[in-house]
Amino acid sequence: MSDSKHLYWCPNCNVPLLNNKCENCGVEGFKICSDLKPMFKKESSFISKEVERQLPGSDWTNGLWMRYKTIWWNGKRLLRLSADGKPKIIKDYYNNETLNFYKKPVNKSILYKANKTKIKKLENEAMIFIREIVKKYPNRKPIVSFSGGKDSAVVSHLVRKSLGKNNITHIFGDTTMEYPDTYNYIRSFKENYYQIPFLMDSNKHNFIEMCELLGPPSRINAWCCSVFKSRAIAKIVNEINGKDGVISFEGIRKRESSRRRNRNRTYINKKIVFQLSAYPILEWREIDVWIYLIVNDIFYNKAYKKGFTRVGCLYCPNNVPYNEYLISKYYPKKSEVWLNFLTEYARKIGKKDPEEYVLSGAWKMRVGKSIGKSNAYIEKRECFRDDTIYTYSLNKSFNEESIIQRFKPFGKLKKLSTLNDFKYLIENKKNKQSIFMLEGSLNFQKLKITLLSEKYRARLLKSIERQIRKFQVCVLCGACASVCPQGAINVDGEFKIDEKLCNGCKRCISTKYIPFSCIALNSTRQGKEFKSVNRI
Repeated sequence: MSDSKHLYWCPNCNVPLLNNKCENCGVEGFKICSDLKPMFKKESSFISKEVERQLPGSDWTNGLWMRYKTIWWNGKRLLRLSADGKPKIIKDYYNNETLNFYKKPVNKSILYKANKTKIKKLENEAMIFIREIVKKYPNRKPIVSFSGGKDSAVVSHLVRKSLGKNNITHIFGDTTMEYPDTYNYIRSFKENYYQIPFLMDSNKHNFIEMCELLGPPSRINAWCCSVFKSRAIAKIVNEINGKDGVISFEGIRKRESSRRRNRNRTYINKKIVFQLSAYPILEWREIDVWIYLIVNDIFYNKAYKKGFTRVGCLYCPNNVPYNEYLISKYYPKKSEVWLNFLTEYARKIGKKDPEEYVLSGAWKMRVGKSIGKSNAYIEKRECFRDDTIYTYSLNKSFNEESIIQRFKPFGKLKKLSTLNDFKYLIENKKNKQSIFMLEGSLNFQKLKITLLSEKYRARLLKSIERQIRKFQVCVLCGACASVCPQGAINVDGEFKIDEKLCNGCKRCISTKYIPFSCIALNSTRQGKEFKSVNRI
């Protein structure tokens, strides 16, 4: 049996083998490495120019493949390049044996014949999985979550082939920060596959402006995914099949990152309520994806031909330095805008060397916003005579309508007659028991909370206080709207909750779906100050 953890190379056909024996010529291949990706003419030309050495082949048809930053030629190591930005040769494997080991160019037909059994096995297993999931959830509508990357291109092909039809809805959550090549690819895909229903949406906020409010996203606090990706997708999903929901087939693979290694093959999405995510190629390797793309002549994003290993967001904090270098070369204006913003941000937060802070990637490892004192910290006073009464002084102006929106998820709001400002009793919608009293003083910008329920009092108080903080820091990003199963939350211009639609599920209050239940609140974390005993 072949070793699935390694690749082999056929010395006759000059192609990588997914098994240890070539099915085209019958020769036993020699073991090479664990994974590879094909190189393309534009990529090899770029690298040749950068390292000032002409590569012996032009692309994968001439035997050029790559593993991370090691270039392989005809199954032999050729060069190892640095991966920390601009490519440099750090190890040279050139020798007479390497240079003399030359074979004729190959094509996709030879590549397929050499790997026929494994390719068919991968395809058949994925197709069986797709059909079984669709059969298991007959009320859910199958869709393809289409990101514009190579993995989603493969999944699109597999889903349409499995179900025997092209009219499978594809959805694209436009982050507004996609690679220019991705936008070109999406346009071409829609033209080439005009029979596919293709839905797309985006958040109307400007990314740079959101970064000014929340701080740039980091690996620890990647708020951008919830605001610019999940929100757009959730809006589409909620309109496709209502509460019956969808099966979203996605190109997620375990080998892409450490976070995905423990993924199950199906997943009930926390942020997108009516979506069941399914991963047909979860166990596939990079080489599996590429060979499948090539031999099936699947149309894919041209950014890969430039050397990009992944095509996500331009400004993603998870981008590797080499990808960032390629962005600066191929999309210089967009790169300049982002670097200028990061440098100015570094100055605002008092970094001694802003340029080094940005170029070293230190900005990617931040926790919170780190600029000044946040609106999240509100003065709180407890009543010495009654431990159920708490008063909060807000530094953000509010009116009656704007503040009560935050308390609608707790239950039914009953307005009580009062001479001073406003007063509401919040009742449980099911049993009509009183939960707490809300009073507001507009002149002094104060809120008074009186707890009336004995049940889970500490937890209730935390939730109430979190809602007050959320009001203070709200930037109308819309992340909370994406987790609402009823579509009761609207953030167009101002935050509003439709009490007729709200069923009190409290998903928008819970910290289970969004950290701190609020993107803006999560972005204000500033170390020990967050735990100050005199503040909430």
